[in-house]
Amino acid sequence: MKKQIKEALTILNNKGYEAFLVGGAVRNYMLHKKVTDYDITTNADPNAIKMCFSNYQQYDIGKDLGTIIVLIDKVKIDITPYRKEGVYTNHRRPNKIEYASNLKQDLKRRDFTINALCMNKDEEIVDYFNGIKDLENKSIKAIGNPDTRFNEDGLRILRALRFKAKLNFKIEDKTNKAIYRNKDLLKYISNERKKDELLQILDNKSAFKLINEYHEIFNTFMSIEQIERKQNDFSNPLYSLAYILKDNDKNNLKALKYSKAEIELISSLKHAAKIDVNDDYEFITCLSNIYQNDILRYLCELHHYDFTSRYNKLHKYMVMLNDLEIDGTTIKEFGYEGVEIKRVKNHLIDLIHHKKLVNKKSTLINYLRNAII
Repeated sequence: MKKQIKEALTILNNKGYEAFLVGGAVRNYMLHKKVTDYDITTNADPNAIKMCFSNYQQYDIGKDLGTIIVLIDKVKIDITPYRKEGVYTNHRRPNKIEYASNLKQDLKRRDFTINALCMNKDEEIVDYFNGIKDLENKSIKAIGNPDTRFNEDGLRILRALRFKAKLNFKIEDKTNKAIYRNKDLLKYISNERKKDELLQILDNKSAFKLINEYHEIFNTFMSIEQIERKQNDFSNPLYSLAYILKDNDKNNLKALKYSKAEIELISSLKHAAKIDVNDDYEFITCLSNIYQNDILRYLCELHHYDFTSRYNKLHKYMVMLNDLEIDGTTIKEFGYEGVEIKRVKNHLIDLIHHKKLVNKKSTLINYLRNAII
């Protein structure tokens, strides 16, 4: 156990409180995986937690949950009182949170058995719901009734799929059936959270296999293809997203809170996927884009071929909008306005790449004087 975590647990114990490391940290310890987030659960209330760590930097950011963040040697630790949750009305958060009197009561409200494991300062495991057995069997299983768990928080559906992709586990049969029964609950989940979970899912090699298996679930909030590629070997989850999207639906991406830059990148990657990479003109024109580094990397990963040397050879012949020896003001003199100016520039670049014009100001002006574009 990390010494800062043991120190936090010891401080709480020395003040007469129960305290356990809980959740993903314990799961990852037992799977010998990297631990990045540390959560402690305790029977101390928020004020008592603050008093216990009065000599440490702390932040009270979880007023609704009673969570206090404590920093020990730059390690961030979330410390939360035992709690029980009341009635859920929006399939995401409870109306009211009450502090619980014991550890088991706190753990029974959590999502999956593998996330309800606890560890004390002596690294002894507390396991009320057979989480260790499910870790050994590589099984994701809801605590108690899976329909109840998903109705409490619809995001747990995507969390189950993320754990399956990340850990390469299976989802226990009753939990799996409940995922399909309750898939419409995803409409109650914020688009930001759906976006975040999807990108985390896509950041795994087994993501495409999962996408195919749970195609019906993902299509509740975005239109995606059935994937022929067996393994997701893209280095960036946005590349993977561009690959699985059924169409270039910018409105859907905007609704899911993707930024303008992310949407433009995805659009550029989808266009790049359609080009004939053996055609020098299509290849280099596709890379005449502010996202050229991403596009080149995407093409290499998409086709399992390193196009770098070819790109370097052709790059010196590539002309981008800012490389033109004629500016928008000059083009405007020929009667073009607004978006037409960019259309004219792209037309000129097209002719230059096809070697029908040279990128020389006098030549371009002479062409515009005699052409109708």
